[in-house]
Amino acid sequence: MTEDLYVLPASYGQQRLWLLEQIDPDTPLYNEAVGLRLRGPLDTTALTAAMSEVVARHEVLRSVLELEGAEVVQVVREAEPLALPVHEADSHELALAQARELAAVPFDLGRGPLVRCRLTRTGPDDHLFTVVVHHAVADGWSLGVLLAELTTLYTEAVRGTDLSAVLPELAVQYADFAAWQKERLDTGELDGQLDHWRERLAGVAQPALPTDRVPAAAPERGTVQAPLRLPAAMVRQLRAVAGDTGDVTPFMVALAAYAVVLARWTRSPDVVVGLPFAGRGQEELESLVGFFVNTVPVRVDLSADPEFTAVLGQVRGRCVDAYGNADVPFELLVETLKLPRRSGRTPLTQTMLAVNNTWLPDRAEAAGVTIEPTTLLQERAHFEITVDLDGDGDELTGAVVLQADLFTQETADLLARSVTAVLRGAAMAPGTKVSALPCPLADERAAAREEEAVTAPATSTRPTGQAGAPRSATEIMLARLWTEVLERDTVGVHEEFYAAGGNSLRAVRVVMRAREQGVELPMERVLGEHTIRELAELL
Repeated sequence: MTEDLYVLPASYGQQRLWLLEQIDPDTPLYNEAVGLRLRGPLDTTALTAAMSEVVARHEVLRSVLELEGAEVVQVVREAEPLALPVHEADSHELALAQARELAAVPFDLGRGPLVRCRLTRTGPDDHLFTVVVHHAVADGWSLGVLLAELTTLYTEAVRGTDLSAVLPELAVQYADFAAWQKERLDTGELDGQLDHWRERLAGVAQPALPTDRVPAAAPERGTVQAPLRLPAAMVRQLRAVAGDTGDVTPFMVALAAYAVVLARWTRSPDVVVGLPFAGRGQEELESLVGFFVNTVPVRVDLSADPEFTAVLGQVRGRCVDAYGNADVPFELLVETLKLPRRSGRTPLTQTMLAVNNTWLPDRAEAAGVTIEPTTLLQERAHFEITVDLDGDGDELTGAVVLQADLFTQETADLLARSVTAVLRGAAMAPGTKVSALPCPLADERAAAREEEAVTAPATSTRPTGQAGAPRSATEIMLARLWTEVLERDTVGVHEEFYAAGGNSLRAVRVVMRAREQGVELPMERVLGEHTIRELAELL
């Protein structure tokens, strides 16, 4: 077995993914994969050496995540040469199908390795090089870094150069970022940002999206998708109209239109949309492989039924504020705000909008080999709804992606049509109020769906008080675990875990301590809101 070199703190993002993996350890929901089509006379020995050097350079690519005491840590292992046997396929299409199968194989975060590669030959000068990594060690930006380094190193390996001296030594490693992140929080450096989010998200509503289906106990995370195109002329016109509020980007126009659709559809004027934030504010982080991306919530208030131009101005201001306070990890934000939790749902927001979330070039050249990257998209949904867009000037194209366990293809199509309809209506008459903009999803489906929806939280049957003594052996056992993990003298069987001082890591400790005593608690349930009595009734 590969030797362990260091035990270092995990970042907050890694902790969150580790927790999610405990809920559902056998799905590839957080796999990242890219297929590189290599055309030309390929030197497989040079490719193997180049990829081995990339893994040796970036400690995070040879790390695993483990629970040590009450903390999740990353364990860095010794670098070893990569084994890259050559497989055969009759066609590029067949090789791509095999690559997608490889991308769908789950990782074990505690055993590793968290990167796997496969080289498939489809012709004399045609190969597919597949790289699959777990999101805990690499984000989308990282794939661009990996490809750039691989291209440079491969070129030098063909020439016979000593690869250890080709690229400049990295100033920091991902573990340094994780330690720096923790230090900023411990020293209070991020207190101002936390105060911003407490103010901005005070009293935030979390309306359930009007789903078509009853949420499954164990969602499969498959998707239904519909294409979405926001024409340049409409986007350009709205940017010009909103010019007096400051520079409005095409992304902000898309977010404003999407927020209007969500408000009309859910009949809630309080809208929160998650945005991805690269999280590489320091220059030395730009050349690192790692999991830096953070989810940043943008809250849009449509309660006054504003004109669309006013929505654009508000969205611009909220985006600027959000990115100026984006260093607070999303999981810490949820913990700090003590937001309600429900099993199977992302706290705070169930929807994300992302533009230009890949950093891969269309093609590259290396020692006579043409490299054509292909993202191996996983048909998995991290959020209930995601809007993925790519920008070309003022035009935005992409898709709306809905969780298939919850929504039908018809809803996906209506959602895409509605975003375009809102944008078209606003472009024709920018002063139109939100309530008067055309929105097929709201106009055709909201009333019927409201009657059928079963996503509203069940009425609580918990007693109003927090007192309550254990009345069974199971409740006594759980009460002992809670007092130990929460560091309390006593707990009542009706106290809610998170309100009593719990957090996600403490919830996992309860599960593991119970397991040591021969009791298997449902991880997904424990990570949601619960009391001792509610847990005991499940056993």
